[in-house]
Amino acid sequence: MECRKLNLMVLTFLIMVYLPKVNVQTSENAKNLLYQIFNASAYNKAVRPTYEQNTSTDVVIDFYLTSIINLDSQKEKLTTSGYLTISWNDYYLQWTPATYGELTSTFIPQDNVWKPDISLQNGVSELKGLGSTSLFVYVLSNGSVYWDPVGIFESNCGIDITYFPFDIQTCTLKFVAWSYTKDEVNVMEGNKGIILDKYEENSEWSIVDTSVDTLQESIDAAVVFSIKLKRKPLFFLLNVILPVILLSLLNVCIFVLPAESGEKASFSVTVFLSLAVFLTIVTATLPQNSEKVSLLGIYLVLMANFSTLIVILTLFILRLNFRDVDEDPIPSWLIKLQRIVEVLRCRKCNKVHHAMISQAEVPNFDSGYTISTEEATSISKKSKSPTPDEKPKITWNHICNALDFVFFWIFFIATFITTVTIFSICSKNDV
Repeated sequence: MECRKLNLMVLTFLIMVYLPKVNVQTSENAKNLLYQIFNASAYNKAVRPTYEQNTSTDVVIDFYLTSIINLDSQKEKLTTSGYLTISWNDYYLQWTPATYGELTSTFIPQDNVWKPDISLQNGVSELKGLGSTSLFVYVLSNGSVYWDPVGIFESNCGIDITYFPFDIQTCTLKFVAWSYTKDEVNVMEGNKGIILDKYEENSEWSIVDTSVDTLQESIDAAVVFSIKLKRKPLFFLLNVILPVILLSLLNVCIFVLPAESGEKASFSVTVFLSLAVFLTIVTATLPQNSEKVSLLGIYLVLMANFSTLIVILTLFILRLNFRDVDEDPIPSWLIKLQRIVEVLRCRKCNKVHHAMISQAEVPNFDSGYTISTEEATSISKKSKSPTPDEKPKITWNHICNALDFVFFWIFFIATFITTVTIFSICSKNDV
């Protein structure tokens, strides 16, 4: 019997020694801890949480970006949503876990403890503190405090409109401790920077790169989060650029329309008004910036100038078309121009055309058709090839056709070179 009691005592001793000690963290432990901090120790949130007040409090900031809400190009404003992870050490929020049932951490309302007055320095909305009264801070027994204020941040973002809509913008969010100098509160970047684990894609902008940097200015310290954004240009390609290019081609096709149609002037004015409408749309989209000019805006202005010049030339050609050669003789340089145009045109096509006309006008004699002497003479003259000494009579209509030919190729080449040059420069920025 005594041997059994001895074995039982030894077994109980071994269990007490080798089994882990179980401590139950009750609500009473948490109440006692908070009472000790805020009542017995008289914690004051107005006092910076360092024992030696001549030393600075290091505040580390990381940023969880959840979405790009909007980048307003005209107002030059970036709107983002996310939350900051801010941490520091509070000397007055330390305790011994064994005294409170091995309680190693607790949550405290953010308004009950000291926290740095971190603000968005380059914000465009009303200046206000981060977080809300409903948020808590997470406190460890060694005094480490973690604060995760969530919010919607509206920051100023300078827009470079040069390569719109193939533009790449870099926007920043600059956070500082507003009331303290860097000798009192030293704000610094964390190891993670901008974290995109919870980021949701934006339909207009895609994130190219992110970075974070700590600025040590003369008095203050600031953490600057940089976001590099690239615009998705498909919407503007389909709704602005493609219609403008097509209008530019229609602008040149005015010279293909014959003067006898009576629609050249109205057609040219319609194309000019259409280009003016697109210029207004693009101008309303871009910021009113006098330092940098959009290449797309330059292209639209050039096309509008081309259209204006085409309208003037069209009216001039229409005036020439209704002149009489006998009353207004054609200058020699215009006659030379018309002959050069005739050389440049497809002479083979003209020969085929004249042959078809001659064949259509000559009757079929095998069918028993008889003609008079006058008809035979007329057909002979039409089918007879002109001698080298004979020069066809040139009218003002011929001159107008020659001018249409020359202006068509001049403006077509100019439009083609301008379009390829400007949009190739813009597309290279998108690479």
